[in-house]
This record gives sequence, structure tokens and C-alpha cells, in this order.
Amino acid sequence: MHEMSITQEIVNVVNEARLSAGEDARVLRVSIKLGKFTAIVPDCIKFYYEMMTEGTPMQGAELDFEVVPTLVKCNACGAEYEIEDVNLFCTACGGVDTDIIAGRELSVESIEVAGEEPV
Repeated sequence: MHEMSITQEIVNVVNEARLSAGEDARVLRVSIKLGKFTAIVPDCIKFYYEMMTEGTPMQGAELDFEVVPTLVKCNACGAEYEIEDVNLFCTACGGVDTDIIAGRELSVESIEVAGEEPV
């Protein structure tokens, strides 16, 4: 359910960018970078975006997601590896002193508005 509040923030960012392009500007595409470790479901974002933008100049925009894999670095042996679940044990040495170095991203990368270059 956290996707609803996250989508509201995305809509706010998109609307601000849209307004800077002009009151009547229409949003065509929104590119979003989304880390896998956030556990945010892109289809939920799409669903809420459609619901929240119905009847606005943002309605119908294509949402593109770049999903960033979760990467972990072991502080003991220096190994870097991708994980699929929340098991943070080092795959090389079994150590537990690890840091997530990628996969927490959540950002609007670009917004394409009708008649404008991506913002």
C-alpha cells in the first residue's frame, strides 16, 4: 500500500515539471528509476498513477521503469554481488558485515511534455 503515497509524490513532481512547461502542457512520458530493494511494484505505481491523473493533462502518460538490481558489498572481503532476497550474507566469504550499494533508488529521471524536450 506504500505505493499509493509514493505515486502521489511522483504525480506532484510530474505536475510541477508540467506547469513549468506551461499551464496547458500535456505529459507524454515519465521515466522512473526504481531500486529492487525498495520492494515497490511498478504495476501498482501505474495503477495509482492512472487513477490519480484521470481527467488531468498528465492522464495517459507512458510510465517507463528502469529497475536497478540490489547490489551488496562485503566489507570483510570486498566482494560485490547481486541479491534477489533479503539475505545479506556475503556469497564469497559468508560474512555479515555488508552494505547495500545499489537497489534503493527511487527517482523521476525525466518527464516528456508535449512539444517540449524531456525535463
